[in-house]
Parts: sequence; structure tokens; C-alpha cells
Amino acid sequence: MNFPVKATFAAATLMLLAGCSGVEIKGVVRDKPTGNPISSATVSVGKESTATDAMGSYTLEVSDTDQAMIVNAPGYFLYTKTIGKDTINDIDLMPRE
Repeated sequence: MNFPVKATFAAATLMLLAGCSGVEIKGVVRDKPTGNPISSATVSVGKESTATDAMGSYTLEVSDTDQAMIVNAPGYFLYTKTIGKDTINDIDLMPRE
């Protein structure tokens, strides 16, 4: 393979991979009764997961939005929802009493 063919192949591969990139979902996880942010909550979609920051915020890139999002935090009930077309997902968790 000569250089122009290699460069063209590499560029085509990069464009194909860029087109396969996922969708970014984001939001804030809060305590439902108080509205206070919940830090260190785990937000999972498929094989991807992340933890919320000190302000309860999270950002997660997923390959498919037609999946279940699971949010879990110590002392709170598990929360599950199908993402669908929503890219901003603010979640209010109910504390266990």
C-alpha cells in the first residue's frame, strides 16, 4: 500500500469511527425531599457508568439511548428509567427511611 492510499484509508476509518460515537447524557441527581445534590451516586447505562460529583452532576456517553439508566446511591432507593430521546436526565432519589 502506498502512502496516499494509506492516508485515505486512515482518514476514512477515522470518519467512520467518529460517526459511531455515542450520545452524551447528563443531569443532576438530587434528594427528592430536600432538593440537595447527591454526590457519589452511581449512574449506569449498559456497560458505561460514572459517579456524580459534589454538585450531584454527571455526564455519560452511551452508544444507544434506548437503554435503561440505573441510578444508585447509599441510603436511597434504586432508580431505573429508559433514556429514550432524553439527553438531560435530572433524577430525584427517595431516601430509605
